Amino acid sequence: MNRHTVSIITKWGLASSIALCSASGFSQPGNPIKIGFVTELTGPWAFFGTSCVAGLKMATDEINKAGGVLKRPLEFIIQDNQTNSSQALASARNLDVNDKVVALSGPTSSDVALAMYGYAEQQKIPFLVPVAAFPQLTKPGTRYTFRIEPDAAGWGYAMAKFIEQRKPGAKVALMHSDAALMRAIMAGFRYQAPKSKLTIVSDILFPQGSSDATVQAAQVKASNPDYVIVNGAGAFDNVLTNQLLDLGIKPEQIIHPYGITTQVFGWGSRSVGSIYGTFFDHGMDSLTPDGKSFISRFDAANTRPPSYVENYCYVTPYIFKEALEAAGTDDREKLRNAISKLNTKETTSGVPITFDKNGARKEYMYFMELQSVNGKRTYKSKQQFYIEWDPEVIPVYDLVK
Repeated sequence: MNRHTVSIITKWGLASSIALCSASGFSQPGNPIKIGFVTELTGPWAFFGTSCVAGLKMATDEINKAGGVLKRPLEFIIQDNQTNSSQALASARNLDVNDKVVALSGPTSSDVALAMYGYAEQQKIPFLVPVAAFPQLTKPGTRYTFRIEPDAAGWGYAMAKFIEQRKPGAKVALMHSDAALMRAIMAGFRYQAPKSKLTIVSDILFPQGSSDATVQAAQVKASNPDYVIVNGAGAFDNVLTNQLLDLGIKPEQIIHPYGITTQVFGWGSRSVGSIYGTFFDHGMDSLTPDGKSFISRFDAANTRPPSYVENYCYVTPYIFKEALEAAGTDDREKLRNAISKLNTKETTSGVPITFDKNGARKEYMYFMELQSVNGKRTYKSKQQFYIEWDPEVIPVYDLVK
């Protein structure tokens, strides 16, 4: 695969590992700086994990071709956690004890990230979470965990503010899976809804593993909402969307708290006119030249545009690079201190990257209107709303336990 080596091995009965390292640019390469990347390559969250790895590989290759970090190759050892918390914990322990990684990263599922959080904090391993937004990942007292994505309770707050300005006094129905991410989003929305003078007319929770919502979709239709917030886990999100459309709910009434490329393709052309939240999208108004270049290069390599998952996972190696260079060493404690002091920006979007004392990120969100879907090749969207807010605007850690 050119000069980029990818080896697949199975270790001690754990999930498959993929070691990513390029020796390009090194006349006398030193030992690689190894980072454990435990993500969802199978299971319900695989559509996030596989998207994440695509962005990660691109950035890792770029960094190593340019000379690496501290004159050493940067290597991500990728393990499939199978969207399973126990597997993720076992992988994290294995990477720590046997591979001697300097840091951990990778999960896109909040439930899985929470399992790794406890281990990282206990063992004092820097843990950079690219795409998992459960607030308790950066609860007060957190020291070694840093969350790149804004917290999920804030997404709910942002949705309420968006609906408030679009249709004051709107009636809203909620349909969501029982997963940590979805619970946090809905907790934030429920908190802000009355303050935004919105009425929740239906609030339906689905157990994990649900595959049909025929009865519940009919109940939502009967409640006559102005908007339906659809927040299903994995493929169930597509089921919810299409069953609502089958019953006559219009695309313009549907709001997805978040949307990545593979989700948009799953919603399909029937969903044109619907709204989704995001943190990076090729339809945004504020893309930087580097962001446009990233989109073009990613699209050429993967035959689809990137979205915020790929962007955050593309940004992740560069955050490690900057922090390692600031620390001047791969010592874990010095790396942790360097991450905590970062004051930089995503080159793709210009959004600042700084972390508060608990490792939480600046709060912001975009809302996009889906305008067209071309099979599984591309889609068009238009920015409708952008919002930034102080993390303390809602009692995040009290709302979500």
